[in-house]
Amino acid sequence: MRTLVAFLLGLIIGGLAMLFLPDPRRDELNAEIRKQTDGLQTQLHQFGDQLKTLSLPKPENASPSPSATGTQ
Repeated sequence: MRTLVAFLLGLIIGGLAMLFLPDPRRDELNAEIRKQTDGLQTQLHQFGDQLKTLSLPKPENASPSPSATGTQ
């Protein structure tokens, strides 16, 4: 019985702590994560722009159709 009361009291205290305490910390974490995601998004856009302007070298001995070499 004492264990059940301690558990319920812990739930109540934990719930109140979750309602009142983490707001400043949560805002701080949201701001930090937003900065990181903005930086990653910028890098991703730059990488996409680099891929758009990328020109691949063409092989010298390229034939339009596959050759018929091989065993039959």
